[in-house]
Formats: sequence, C-alpha cells, structure tokens
Amino acid sequence: VPCSQWDELARVLVTLFDSRHLLYQLLWNMFSKEVELADSMQTLFRGNSLASKIMTFCFKVYGANYLQKLLDPLLRIVITSSDWQHVSFEVDPTRLEQSESLEENQRNLLQMTEKFFHAIISSSSEFPPQLRSVCHCLYQATCHSLLNKATVKEKKENKKSVVSQRFPQNSIGAVGSAMFLRFINPAIVSPYEAGILDKKPPPRIERGLKLMSKILQSIANHVLFTKEEHMR
Repeated sequence: VPCSQWDELARVLVTLFDSRHLLYQLLWNMFSKEVELADSMQTLFRGNSLASKIMTFCFKVYGANYLQKLLDPLLRIVITSSDWQHVSFEVDPTRLEQSESLEENQRNLLQMTEKFFHAIISSSSEFPPQLRSVCHCLYQATCHSLLNKATVKEKKENKKSVVSQRFPQNSIGAVGSAMFLRFINPAIVSPYEAGILDKKPPPRIERGLKLMSKILQSIANHVLFTKEEHMR
C-alpha cells in the first residue's frame, strides 16, 4: 500500500480490528515495532509511519468529544473574555510590536499555558476508556521493547526491574509525549480544523496557541528548549 493511502488504511484497520475486539492486538504489534525503530523516546511517532496514522485515527475517533468538552470553554474564554481582548503572547523579540513588552508577553503566555495545563490534568477522570486502552498498550509495548534491548546480564540479574533501572520514566514519558504530539496539541494549534471552534481564532490568539503547544510538548517530552532561544 503506498504511503499516500496510509490514512485510509489506518481507518480500515482500526475499524476492522475493533469490530472483532482485536484492536489491542493491532496496537500492540504496531506500537512495538515503532518503539523498536525509534532512536529515542522523543522521536516516537514523529514520522508519518503507519503506527502514527493508526494512533492519530484512534485519538480522533475516540477522543473527539473529550477534546470538545475540554478545550472549547478554555478557547472561548481566551477569545471572548475582556481580560484577554488586547493581550499579546509574542515572545520572539524579532516579532514584537513597538508598544509591546517582552516580559509582559511572557507572563501572558505562561498564564494561559498554566490555565490549559491544569485543565488538562484535572480532566484525567474524564479521559475516554478507549484512549486509556491505547495509552496502556503504548506503555506496555514500550516496556516490552526496552526490556528486549536490555543486556543479557541485566536480564539475569533482575529481569523485573530492568526497565525501571535502566530507562527510568521512559515508558510513562513516551505515553505523555505521544498523547500531546498526536492528540492534544494539534487540536490546540488548529481548533477550527479540529472541529472545536466554528471559526478560526484571531491571529494573535493563534500565535499564542502555537507557542503554548511548544511549551506543553516540551513538558511532555521532559526536555528543555534548545533550538529557539526565545522559548527558553
């Protein structure tokens, strides 16, 4: 199947395996191979592999209502509230207007990011059960693949604790990184295209949402900004 048809193939595979109650097995096989081929946890699902397409489709199908309920009120407050009407989130010094303050914009961006971040964390009890299964499968596949990569000596010494000793937090980090990369951040950056809003946000809000998504992704990846100095 050519790469141009992988989106459709992902839809067919997920629909077919789910109808036969075999979706977990499909996800296990795809995720395990993805982990084995990845250079690091930060590179997982960053390409347009079939595993990435399948994960994205699962998030889209099973998580649409959750995202709508989570992000719609947050976005509408930022767009319509008088407190945010003339707020700028630009933190790149080369793109600042003359009347803008870099320090004030940084505070604005952090304030909005904290608001969204806490809302996301607080919504854990409403996270769809199907997506819990997807995340659990990714966690298990990551643990399994990392265990297979461990040395024979490590396995003999303490097989059960190899992952936690040699790759601390990697499995949980992989789940968080993939969830923000393929599920939450795309909806934040493009809420109109994701069907959350009925029209595009104003350009200054769009810019703020894009910058915020970078912060959220860096948190999920457990890394600091290195390429963009203004994001440090």
